[in-house]
Amino acid sequence: MSVQKVLQSMEQRIAIKFLVGENVQSTEIHHRLQQQYGEECLSRTRAFEWCKCFREGRECVENEPHDRWPRTSITKLNIDRADVLIHENRRITIKELGVMLSISVGSVEDIVKYHLHYRKVNARWVPCTLTNVNKMVHMQAASCLLQQFEDEGDAFLKSIVTTDETWVHYFILKSQQSSREWQHTSSPKPKRAQRSPSAGKVMATFFWDWQGVIHVDFLADARTVNAAYYSDLLATDVKEKIRSKRVVFLQDNACPHMAKTMETLRKLKWNLLTHPPIWPKVISTCSEGSNQTCNACGLWTTPSSRLFGSGYAANHKSFFGGGASGCFQKVGKNVLTPEGSMLKTDMCK
Repeated sequence: MSVQKVLQSMEQRIAIKFLVGENVQSTEIHHRLQQQYGEECLSRTRAFEWCKCFREGRECVENEPHDRWPRTSITKLNIDRADVLIHENRRITIKELGVMLSISVGSVEDIVKYHLHYRKVNARWVPCTLTNVNKMVHMQAASCLLQQFEDEGDAFLKSIVTTDETWVHYFILKSQQSSREWQHTSSPKPKRAQRSPSAGKVMATFFWDWQGVIHVDFLADARTVNAAYYSDLLATDVKEKIRSKRVVFLQDNACPHMAKTMETLRKLKWNLLTHPPIWPKVISTCSEGSNQTCNACGLWTTPSSRLFGSGYAANHKSFFGGGASGCFQKVGKNVLTPEGSMLKTDMCK
């Protein structure tokens, strides 16, 4: 048999009824209830009202049924109107809805949460939004690259040369991760002064392939990266340091890269890698550490500033070679086997 717990208010009413039957004064009854129930005791007014009712012959200790006030705010009409207003403006606030519907904020919250089942969420941040045309072009470019990788294999990867620009500060702070120290649980937490990167900085342009960084050029004397500077850099310093006979060049769609540069690439007889209007970066989700670029996609996602400051160019050629192959595995996402054979062609649904 299940045991139902009696509410404390009901217990106190039963005690009041018993003490009234014993002809105990109302003041004494309230005093005893305070000693027994403390803060949960009925107020003096409510205790006296129950004493009066029981002396007048009342037997029931439960509240008498009564009609509640009709709900005039949460109606079918207001629910439908709120739904229409939310569809017209997804960012409308509860207060604005209350003013438009002429009802209280609490009623609006009940309508939105419990009747319409809405919840307000933040938009997910993405680097850019793609139109249907952009998605189609991106799909075609990715398919073309995967097909070229399947046909040529590592020879295609080893011919790729890419570039990027970044600001290099004269003084760069250590990251929070790199400054962590091993301490005992009872040891005081180490402290360090708050500092900011130096104001002095210089623009650096990096070129690298599957073996590492080919060339780094620092732009000094208050110059800017334009088509003339970029084209001259390709035709002189970069051309002399290219390690492969065949060059497949990968660059983004920045203005200096698309003007005079195209003519320079034709003169150099370099093939320009297929590049959609917007090329989303591959985000690393490896277990080597958060907020770090994975070795499986380093050729494509490694910031130039990290290449400059970490010595990858001299000591980690496997980083670039493994990154090129891993990039295509990530783009296909189970489309390519480790050997490079195709598993399926419907890669981007």
